Amino acid sequence: MSAVRFEMLGPLRVIRGQEEQQLGPAKQQAVLATLLTTPNQVVPTARIIDAVWDGEPPVNGPNVVQKYVAGLRRVLEPDRAPRTAGELLVLEAGGYRVAVEPGSSDADDFEAQVQSARALRQSGQLAEASQQLQQALSLWRGEPFQGLTGPIFDDARRHLTELRAGAIEDRAEIELELGNHEPLALELPALAEAFPLRERLRGVQMLALYRAGRSDDALAAYRELHDHLVEEYGVEPGPELQQLQSRISQNDPALLPGQQTTAATQVALMRRGGRDWSLGRGWPVDMSDLIPPQRPLVGRVLMKTVAVLITIATLGLGGGVLMLVVAYLRHNRFLRWIAAGYLATWLLGIVLALIGQADQISAVNTIGLLLMLLVLVTSAAHLALTIAPVSVRRLRGLAALDDRLRARQIIERDPDFARSLGIGRPHLHREYDDGGLIDPNEVPPGVLTRIPGVTAQHAALIVHSREHQGPFTTLEDLTDRGLFPAPLPPAVATYLVLLPG
Repeated sequence: MSAVRFEMLGPLRVIRGQEEQQLGPAKQQAVLATLLTTPNQVVPTARIIDAVWDGEPPVNGPNVVQKYVAGLRRVLEPDRAPRTAGELLVLEAGGYRVAVEPGSSDADDFEAQVQSARALRQSGQLAEASQQLQQALSLWRGEPFQGLTGPIFDDARRHLTELRAGAIEDRAEIELELGNHEPLALELPALAEAFPLRERLRGVQMLALYRAGRSDDALAAYRELHDHLVEEYGVEPGPELQQLQSRISQNDPALLPGQQTTAATQVALMRRGGRDWSLGRGWPVDMSDLIPPQRPLVGRVLMKTVAVLITIATLGLGGGVLMLVVAYLRHNRFLRWIAAGYLATWLLGIVLALIGQADQISAVNTIGLLLMLLVLVTSAAHLALTIAPVSVRRLRGLAALDDRLRARQIIERDPDFARSLGIGRPHLHREYDDGGLIDPNEVPPGVLTRIPGVTAQHAALIVHSREHQGPFTTLEDLTDRGLFPAPLPPAVATYLVLLPG
């Protein structure tokens, strides 16, 4: 039988010999993709159903999964005799397993090449390490498991994206250590745009710009990240990045090449402390093609048109109101002041325009009309520039981004930092507002009673359970131990959070 290769770093593909295989219907492909999120491990049939049908399973789900597995076996193992056990898609007790040999998937190849590059770097072979990382990054064809939605695929994408982002950062660091700061200074702004919230990468960018004689641009790169973190998460960059910013602002000569403080030292500093605030956006395959894909032109033009039409139809009032909405969704204080200025100017204009007799237009009336016209034109132009880059999905996401959601994102991306902020532990003295999240592993009984529907007796049972049965590792533990009905009531789940470690 010809060797089979699975490719997940982009749209799902299976290649047998030299020929790409037709995997059949979309649901059948999703079954295989679900198994490939955890290769060589048994995936329960119920988990496959959840992943493929995303909460809307068919009545005879296990039978449908069995049918799709049979279809996949015909594609992957065409020489298999009927009624014999599959070698690639294996039936196990309670589920299925896809057998993936080492080196028979692009994800395996990518991880192996990244590890090889890191070993080369450790041994001082920097040029070879950079080339190896470039080869690994060239395996990426797009978003992992592209087109597949649901929590299982999101988790797999998150893991693979983290690996890829780390490889890109490794290569950028190596290029900096090799003294290639001039080309890096040109390439890294686009890379920072593709991964806008990674502090480690931003540190390399700042150092490359500084060494290229562009200290002002290096400081601007820091301010860009700083403003984004403050607006989106209510936090500032980590101390390592702040220290680098301070040294650049003081024109520290030790940061220049050939000085006692080498690039490797600075890079190690960023590796130790650089937090990652994003899971990456855009899918460049090499460092010369790093511009993230633009949103469809039709969508951008439509959003511009709607903003302008609303502003014109309301004689400028809508411009101020829409700008206020955008400011709220983006948590941008500066935009709020601009919106307030538009609204105040428009109100002044309408008052001046209506003063005096109805059948006469005075100079005051003219000034009022001009103020309204000014607001109409400027707010329409401003909205066209401000709203256009924001997709509908992004607006919806920002609208739901309350304090609890931001805190949960911080936990997901940097648990240690979340713990330092006191997230989930309102009984501690802290300044960060997490929206009332509570960690049942950490807080005393009195704090647990703040959760809607949790009585003092209920809180005592939770504390007793964590002390005698061990800490809760997932929220499902609360239902498995009989402390809450299954599924966990939404009013409770809204406030509960578990910090790792």
